[in-house]
Amino acid sequence: MVTRYCHRCKVPRILVAEHTWGPNGTIVLSRDPTHRMVIIDNVALTNILDSISSRIGIPLDEIIVEAKRKSGRHFMDALLSGVKGVIARNLISARVYQQMSKQVSMLGLGHAEVVSYKRHRFLEGIAADVYSAPALAGDICGAFESVERCRAVARFEHRENGHVRIQISRTDRQRSEYEDRFVYRPQPALPGDNIFELCPVCKAPLELGRQYAFDMDRGLIHEVKTGHRAVLTGVMTLNNLFGELEKELGEEIPHSIMTIEKERVKEVITGKEKALDFSEAGYQRFMKTLRLRGMGNGRNVTMTGGHVEVRVDNPYYEPLVAGFLAGFYEVATGEPAVVEWTPANQGYTDVSLSPAQ
Repeated sequence: MVTRYCHRCKVPRILVAEHTWGPNGTIVLSRDPTHRMVIIDNVALTNILDSISSRIGIPLDEIIVEAKRKSGRHFMDALLSGVKGVIARNLISARVYQQMSKQVSMLGLGHAEVVSYKRHRFLEGIAADVYSAPALAGDICGAFESVERCRAVARFEHRENGHVRIQISRTDRQRSEYEDRFVYRPQPALPGDNIFELCPVCKAPLELGRQYAFDMDRGLIHEVKTGHRAVLTGVMTLNNLFGELEKELGEEIPHSIMTIEKERVKEVITGKEKALDFSEAGYQRFMKTLRLRGMGNGRNVTMTGGHVEVRVDNPYYEPLVAGFLAGFYEVATGEPAVVEWTPANQGYTDVSLSPAQ
């Protein structure tokens, strides 16, 4: 009998089968290398969204649902292309949602079960240990729209037992082309030469099993050192979520996200007991943590006086990478930083860190 977890490294076999860790700081779907994934600290993601909500004084639930609906539909449209899509939509649509619940658990998003379903009309489910109720509701709504070929709305409510009830219903409300526009465009992936030590049994990076603990029954992934919950999510999904926030709330959102991530990283670093190396080599070691998580590939570090220039290939989201480096810089210098970054139009971002005047 084949177990769900590798007996050597304890990583779920399905997770390894469906994802590939590249030498260039990326994680991609094995069946679709154009679709990038990233392991992100869910505490950090929740902190970003809660902090933005607190600053503007309104909840972000509707924006989150809408952003995830768009990216979820876009992903399922690509997945269900061709003959496979015809079969799924016309013969086994109910099975698609059962398979989706397994995917939810594998990615650390929680445990979801289908309660009721009527083709082309509605889908209802119950989820436990949910990473984000509005995000999961949006994910499922997007999938429903793709499978059923209709427009839908999502509703969710928290139950007293900690579960979340999610309802997806068909709607005849028309949306403008602008409302349904999906804006994310993937950047070109640059090559890399990183080498992971692989599990001799399942071929997962051994560091994956050392750094993370997996619970497929509850749909949980935890970082071993911090105990923080982590999730495996699409880079496309994350960028579209932040893009929707910027579109709805203003151009200052990327800088706000950078600042929130910077403060989080500073708190993590200052909580460590061991001394850190803040030389060029120290920055390079610090950036190695990006690679396993699919966040990018730190390449060059140049230090001139108090000024630091860093190039990161294949960044998953430039403001978060900049905040990650800025937190390290501010702990190293003890001073606030001026942080600038370039868009990764050519597959890399240059992050500039200087002392504030």
